Amino acid sequence: MISKSILFYWSKGADIRRKILLIISKCNKKNKACYLNQIAKELKLTHVAAKKHIDILLEEGYISQINPEGKPIYLELTKNGNKVILEFKH
Repeated sequence: MISKSILFYWSKGADIRRKILLIISKCNKKNKACYLNQIAKELKLTHVAAKKHIDILLEEGYISQINPEGKPIYLELTKNGNKVILEFKH
């Protein structure tokens, strides 16, 4: 398990991962689907770069797939992801 401090504050990709959680949070609040290509476009990242960050967040349990095995993959925050969002607001 990767330390939350490293994942969201100290590592090179921390800023991007925080932004990904915020994008997913906004989608979830509006009851809209949030998926990889949308996130990549909004952050001006390649599909591959966005997927690497999303894979880490999925593996560490900060986001989950709403439609496993579906295409596109729709994402939502988990309980842990919501806790991290609350930390950003303080």
